[in-house]
Amino acid sequence: MKKLFGVFFLTVFLFGLAGCSSDDEENIDEMTKQTILVFMPWSGSSSSQGLYPIMKVNVDSICSAIVANKGMRDSRLMLFLSETSNTSKLYEIVYNSSKSTCERNVIKEYSGQGYATTEGLTEILNEVKTRANALNYALIVGCHGTGWTFKESWHNYPHYAKSTGWPGVNVLQERIPYQDYDGEITYKHTRFIGSVTDIATYSINIPDFAQAITNAGMKMQYILFDDCYMANVEVAYELRNVTNFLLASTSEVMAIGVPYRTMWKSLASATPGYANAVSAFNTFYKAYIMPYGTFSAIDCRKMEELAVAMRDVNSRYTLTDDVRSKIQVLDGFDEPVFYDMGDYLKNLCTDTKDYSHLMTVLESAIKSKCNTEKIYSFLYGSGREKYIDVKTFSGITISDPSINSVAKDGKEKTSWWKATHQ
Repeated sequence: MKKLFGVFFLTVFLFGLAGCSSDDEENIDEMTKQTILVFMPWSGSSSSQGLYPIMKVNVDSICSAIVANKGMRDSRLMLFLSETSNTSKLYEIVYNSSKSTCERNVIKEYSGQGYATTEGLTEILNEVKTRANALNYALIVGCHGTGWTFKESWHNYPHYAKSTGWPGVNVLQERIPYQDYDGEITYKHTRFIGSVTDIATYSINIPDFAQAITNAGMKMQYILFDDCYMANVEVAYELRNVTNFLLASTSEVMAIGVPYRTMWKSLASATPGYANAVSAFNTFYKAYIMPYGTFSAIDCRKMEELAVAMRDVNSRYTLTDDVRSKIQVLDGFDEPVFYDMGDYLKNLCTDTKDYSHLMTVLESAIKSKCNTEKIYSFLYGSGREKYIDVKTFSGITISDPSINSVAKDGKEKTSWWKATHQ
């Protein structure tokens, strides 16, 4: 699974890219229509690679798509890649038309974990803005994710989320099916949580992430989280001022992540095709060896309107404990954190008119969505995997009804809660 915000981690390493000659690079205008930053910090620890090997496959898939499209046309592509627990590089990926390959130029080298701080991430974004100034920007985050939750709330992390009941077994070494884009089968984990051994060092909370984008002054056309549990109303509301759209999963993402090879054309356009990107995700996962996944394109510009409607409803309705168990759960926690928002509203609003109004606002914010019949969770390791039936799916989750200790510790600190309850 991938986990990133509330807390977020990213890691990727570049595969098959070499230095390039300026004579072979495709022509780059001084001001292009769009610059995309693929942001992949470290998701392991000082002694483990985390998702690093899988990120290689993701980068290679992006490059395959660029080659198939014969370049990036009016877009530029920057990659921030943590190659070890303490070293990272910012690259520009360019298309070599004479060789029909993707190549990279090193823009800047970094040491330490500054990318996990507001100041450090601001510096990276400013560097991208300076080096690849554009009319529009987009951000793809490849890592682990746990939605809006705060890293400070995971008091016994990772054991709280990762205990397997198998003493001495490292969960990340469990052999669950993993298949790359070309069909080669190996065994990898899913993308839940960032560094499973050092969440404090290698993660960043969503408000800090949003502040860095604000500081850089480069509002995104979209932010795509290739991480677990990021399609929350809490995340969408927190990011409402720094991105137009949020593309993410409500649930756990399998190790392979999103299918960049088939999604890239929709993502790399100056006018992104959000519905096509969601459709590509759906097509890939319904045919995948582990056919489990959800994905949504959420219009963050609708979040203020949704918050106003939700605040009114919260002033007049209260969810009873006996109703909580009826709501669609979209995570694998024994005590759920992420509930389907549409189903929550159905169980919260006893008045049909109020429910209808809220759903009209909610549905206007969900540009596109997809889900498989079941979703998969590897939160607690082998022997405790979960296959969860998806009976209803609105495309976004909410943690208002959660009594999970991590949710109780943090949800009232979110901007969403403050806007809808206070």
